Parts: sequence; C-alpha cells; structure tokens
Amino acid sequence: MEREGHVSQPDDLLERIRHRILAGHLPKEGCLATWYGKGTGLRCMACDQAITRAEVEVECDLPDGSPVRLHSRCYDVWSREVSTT
Repeated sequence: MEREGHVSQPDDLLERIRHRILAGHLPKEGCLATWYGKGTGLRCMACDQAITRAEVEVECDLPDGSPVRLHSRCYDVWSREVSTT
C-alpha cells in the first residue's frame, strides 16, 4: 500500500520537484556545501516524507546560509534540475 503523498515513480518525483521549484518551495540555486548522513526523521523538502534512519539524508547549505534537507535520491533529482535552469 502506498503512503499518502509518497512518490514512487522517478517521473513523478521529477514532476513534483519541478513544481516545488516553480512554486518557490524548493530553491532554484544549488548548494555551497553538502553533507550526507543517516536520516534524522525530518521531512524531505522535495517529497514531504520523513527521512528515516535507514535512509540517507542530504543536508546542503544554500548561498544565503539556509539549509535544505532531502532524501539522497530527491537531492540527486533536485540538483540536476537546478543545474539546468
């Protein structure tokens, strides 16, 4: 059974990330510094799902100093998308 709001297909994730960038919910610029580690239970800014300890969480600092936290696969899609805009 699929969780509400869960993005299961790569194309769905890309569309969701594009929509969130255009709506201003995800930044349009890339990161200055990036860290990878175990999930901390915080919500992914791309898919709105918690990043569990069993998953890899990516935290990156934007040029304005604010952090972005994403699942590693969400980060990969988001970073490719912002590098092409």
